[in-house]
Parts: sequence; C-alpha cells; structure tokens
Amino acid sequence: LSPVELMEAAIARAEAVNPKINAFTYTFFDRALDQAKKAEARYMKTDGRVRPLEGIPVVIKDETTIKGERTTHGSLIFKDNIDTETAPPAERILKAGAIMHARSTAPEFSCAAVTRSRLWGVTSTPWNLAYNSGGSSGGAGASLAAGTTTLANGSDIGGSIRIPASACGVVGFKPPYGRNPDASPFNLDWYNHSGPMARTVADAALLQNVLVGPHPADIATLRQKLKIPAKLGDIKGWKIAYSIDLGYIPVDPEVRKNTLEAVQTFRDLGCTVEEVDIGWDARVKKAAWVHLAGLFGAWVGQLLPQHADKMNDYALEFACRAEKVTMRDFMEGMMIEGEMYKSLGAILQKYNLLLCPTLALPSVRNDMDFAD
Repeated sequence: LSPVELMEAAIARAEAVNPKINAFTYTFFDRALDQAKKAEARYMKTDGRVRPLEGIPVVIKDETTIKGERTTHGSLIFKDNIDTETAPPAERILKAGAIMHARSTAPEFSCAAVTRSRLWGVTSTPWNLAYNSGGSSGGAGASLAAGTTTLANGSDIGGSIRIPASACGVVGFKPPYGRNPDASPFNLDWYNHSGPMARTVADAALLQNVLVGPHPADIATLRQKLKIPAKLGDIKGWKIAYSIDLGYIPVDPEVRKNTLEAVQTFRDLGCTVEEVDIGWDARVKKAAWVHLAGLFGAWVGQLLPQHADKMNDYALEFACRAEKVTMRDFMEGMMIEGEMYKSLGAILQKYNLLLCPTLALPSVRNDMDFAD
C-alpha cells in the first residue's frame, strides 16, 4: 500500500462520511495528495532514509498551532487567526513525515467534555449520530472511528483524550506529565498532557514514540526519553487492582458490565485481579474544579471583557465561575489532591495496574444541555 493509495482512501472515506459526523474544521486534500506523492518517492529510494511516520495521514487538533496555518480554537473570536508559531506536538508529527490532511474539531478553547461550538457545530460519534463524540479532542476520536484518518493528536487535562477515545471506541493515551512537550503556558499545568490517538494500541505507541522526549521550548519535559518497545512481555502473574466507581461515581450498568468483562480478560491472561477501595469521595470534584478554574479558567476569563458575546455558553459559564475561585480554594484543592494520591499511591505500590472505566456513561446525546 503506497502513501498515495492510503491518502486517497482516507480522503474518499472523509468525503463520504464527514458531512454526517462533522469531525473536521479545515481540509487540505489536494496538498496532502501532493505530499503523499513525495512520500511515495522517498519509499522508492534505496538509501533507507524514511521517517517514522512517512506518508501516514494525520489530523491535528484545532488548538495545536502550526505556523502559517489557521487555528480557531473552536471560537468565533479566533475564526480568522493565523498562527505564528508551531507547537511542539505538531512540529514533531510533521517532522516525522506524517501528512496533515485535515484539522480536527474541538469545543471552544477545549474547555468542554463534548465537541460543539457556534463556529463549527456538533461532532457526533460515528456509532450513533444522535450522540456526541466527546471532548475536547472529539474530532480526532470521531475521525479515527469513522476511518477518515490513521493517526490523530490530542491534549488532555480532565479527560480530553480519554473521553472521546471512550465515546468513539478508539485508543487514546494520556502519558505521564513531562514525557511529551507542549506549548506555553499550559505545558506548565501538571495535569495537561499532549498525547496520541489512534485506531490500535500499536499505532498509538508509534505516535507516542514520535511525540516523547525533551524539547528546548518546554522546561517541564523530562530529559530521559522513554520509548514504548515494539515487543511487549508476558503479563502472566501480574497483580492488578480495579475499581468500578472510584468510590463515589454512579456508573451506567452497560459501562459496569463492559468493565467487568475487561477485568475477566486480565484474569484469563493469568493475572491476579482484585477489587480495591481507593478511598476517594465527592471532594475530588472540588479539587478538579478549582484546578481547572484557577489555571485554565483564568486564561479563558481574559477574553470576557471584550468578547463575551462571541463565546459559547459553556465557555462563558466556565470563565464566569472561574472568577469566583480564590487562591485559598486553589490551595484547598491541592491538599485534596495530596490526600487522593496518598491512598492511590499505596495501591500502586502493591499492584502493577489499576483498571477503571474511562467514562461513567457510554456517551451523551447531542441534544443535551452541554452547559450543565
């Protein structure tokens, strides 16, 4: 299969299904085909200088800046924005030879768990068009699930890779903080991580190994570059913990059933699997909110004085609520985080893995009140 054939297949699939799922903002099909021809020529050479992602179709999230390209952040405020810098994730993806044939949709400023905006409309999961793809990397998840791309990038603070991966039935990986570089200032948010999304675990590992490693523009990136090995060892004998509800979350019966089936798969592979009490409670929600508001919400809030009329309902609500959070609230949230990890850390000392559902629901309907 040549890069040209692969790109032609991705474009044909996109033209057939993207009008229904709405996973893209801008497309670059003609340019991508030209780049695919050049990638094909590189493969035909005998000197072996083929890059890790040579000729592979990729969609890049409409928040990841690329110099000279249009990134709208899903916002009417930035609908005419042209980037002046390339963010580290896009830089590494493109230098590795991947071909960007489209930008993937995201909610305004990536500040929602669903993908919908006044600028770009609603992105649905391909499995049921009445339901949302999740967010904030919703266009990436929907595009992968629909077969309109091979690889996609995402970013995740409170689930923005994991939520759409779950809602769309694809693979998303949020790596540990410091492994993958990102752009300032959110590279300094210790819960904000850029990462890969793909249709298979192997493809996600391939993209992760391109993204990983220190970057001169990101002080938070770790010097030791850890790659995922091509061959993985046997997990027979591993001790694995699981929690269905993390101690405080009501979980849909279908999600519970599927999680228990996954637990059984690990038992079938020779693992010892035990249910554990993590010791968390509803205070987790407060810690999550004050963190999001104190850092991310404050950034969105800067736009309120001049642009409130252009903002989506959820972004406006997010920014307004963030203004009420104090530094004392932020410190209380950090103390709750410390208590959370104290109990979780003890579990991770005893077990190789902790399994839990990604979402409490399979997905949410497109007609729900997204600001709730």
